[in-house]
Amino acid sequence: MEVAYKHSGSGELTAAYQEYERSLRIRQAKLAYFLGMFLIPSGWMLDYFVYPSLIWPNLKVRLVCCLFLLPCWLMMFTNWGKRHARITDKPCTIIPTVIVCWMIYTSEGALSPYYAGLNFVLVGACLVLPYTFREGAWFTFFLMVVYSAACLMHGVLRPAGAVDKLLSLASGSLAANLYFLFGNGMICAAACHYRFLRRFEDFRLRHELDVNNHELETTLHKLQETEVQLVQSEKMNALGKLSAGLLHEINNPLNFTFMALQVAEQEAAENDGLKETLQDIGQGMTRIRSVISDLRAFAYPSKLSSHDLFSLDEALTSALRLVAHEIGDVACDREGLKCHQACGTKTQIVHVFMNLLVNSVHALKSKPLGRPPKITISCAPRGDRVEVSVHDNGMGVKPEHLSRLLEPFFTTKEPGQGTGLGLSICHTIVKNHGGDIRIESEEGQWTKVTFDLAAAPADAPATHMDALPREISEPVLAGSGA
Repeated sequence: MEVAYKHSGSGELTAAYQEYERSLRIRQAKLAYFLGMFLIPSGWMLDYFVYPSLIWPNLKVRLVCCLFLLPCWLMMFTNWGKRHARITDKPCTIIPTVIVCWMIYTSEGALSPYYAGLNFVLVGACLVLPYTFREGAWFTFFLMVVYSAACLMHGVLRPAGAVDKLLSLASGSLAANLYFLFGNGMICAAACHYRFLRRFEDFRLRHELDVNNHELETTLHKLQETEVQLVQSEKMNALGKLSAGLLHEINNPLNFTFMALQVAEQEAAENDGLKETLQDIGQGMTRIRSVISDLRAFAYPSKLSSHDLFSLDEALTSALRLVAHEIGDVACDREGLKCHQACGTKTQIVHVFMNLLVNSVHALKSKPLGRPPKITISCAPRGDRVEVSVHDNGMGVKPEHLSRLLEPFFTTKEPGQGTGLGLSICHTIVKNHGGDIRIESEEGQWTKVTFDLAAAPADAPATHMDALPREISEPVLAGSGA
């Protein structure tokens, strides 16, 4: 591994550069193989002028070289060849080196002008292939060893058809050629090293720029989303304050209406028809008073530090009244809620029930199901806590969205249909009550949201409908679900 890797300070950067270098090696090696298959056979023209007697033997050797290079070149297009680019890019320099040295051996040895072909290979390895310093040095060493062996074998095992020269000239040429090969090799190795450093630094700067641009784009997108949601949140907050004032104004004439209704009932004591009509009016007015009572409890919720005992069944009843217009004709079944009491802030838990019920209704009504819509609210003890579940048979949630449903402002609804705050608010409320909230779903089948609360002591008295809380804090409205 090069020094630049060690001081990069980022494993992500190192991995990204290794992938970039691998793709670069693949591309450059394909070019090197193609050049080798073109340049080596074209050298037969040199044989014609320099060694006419060796033109046909050398042509066979050149074609054999191409036969070796061709499958190696094709290997660069395979998955295995691409994964092992540091191995598959070596034959494009090794095979031509061996072939050139063989032609040196069969011609004049150290006096052969084909020595220049080795410089071609050496410079090509430096300029075309993205070798490192270590690879360049090892290839130089390999080339010198093979060339020395070819020259020495020419003197010891002279092949048939070799051109005879004086031994003194051959030894002097060998020394000179080795010196120049070594010098060229060191220059090429050093060039490979500094090209590698420059290439890595350029890649590092581009990589950091891409990362910063991506982070900036993501941040700007989140800021835009947050700005929109904050505007929506302010609207909801203003609506909550307005609703609190309106509830107070509605409650006053409602009280006068009840007083007038009582007087009318006394005067209509002997008129059975009118008395029955007044009773129906009284029931309607009582329902209106219950809804106003629940709305006031949300506009002025009790402080979170005020943890009282309350009935989960009564909390659910309040929530169902508040979202009755949303639920419509969707069936809501209760299982086990009447048998359990919880310790906490009732108005906050009603808030949780409201958000979960609205989410379930939207999931049930978003697309045709082909089955009757149904919501089941169940409760079961878990040691010193009580676990509540809201289960619907709606369209469910995609698996990739499950882990993000509790994030603020994340919504799976169409733009403008939800703020993505409902489940986040539920998560905050349940966390403040010392519990946890879990979401399970099967896309196209069902969704189940489960949360837990502290259970009331076994000897606690049964609770009834709580009066409106006395302590007042900031208005709270149920947020839109995910």
